[in-house]
Amino acid sequence: MKRYHFALETVLRVRRIQEEAAGIALSLANRELERARRNHRRALAWYEAFESEPGQQDLTSFRRDRDEAERRASAVVAALHVVVIASGDVTARHADWAVAAQRVAALENLDERRRAEWRVEEQRAEMAAIDESAIAGWLADVGAAEARRGTGALA
Repeated sequence: MKRYHFALETVLRVRRIQEEAAGIALSLANRELERARRNHRRALAWYEAFESEPGQQDLTSFRRDRDEAERRASAVVAALHVVVIASGDVTARHADWAVAAQRVAALENLDERRRAEWRVEEQRAEMAAIDESAIAGWLADVGAAEARRGTGALA
């Protein structure tokens, strides 16, 4: 019985490595997105924690409070921008992973079909060998019987 060999085994191995690399890239992108979201939440909390001096303010205090509020608001906007970029990266990495996984699945399906065909062929060959062995044994028995009777019709 000969051993099964998938002709595209090397390609399948490469595709699996590509799928794994795409999965790692997706995982890293998800981590970056979570980090960006945490930073955005911190910036938002920092902005919301700002308190200006209530009541009448002189011009210097007003400008200082306005500048501080603008700095904090800018930090929130910048952090949100990073979240949007990270989210887009996750989407792109997920698409890359999905394509890689689809390629692996296609090759695995092909491998399974070829393996099933190989099994059928091996079973047919095995059955043919058994049949030939049985026929050869039967012919030998018939030939021996004929020889004993002296007719020799099979010889």
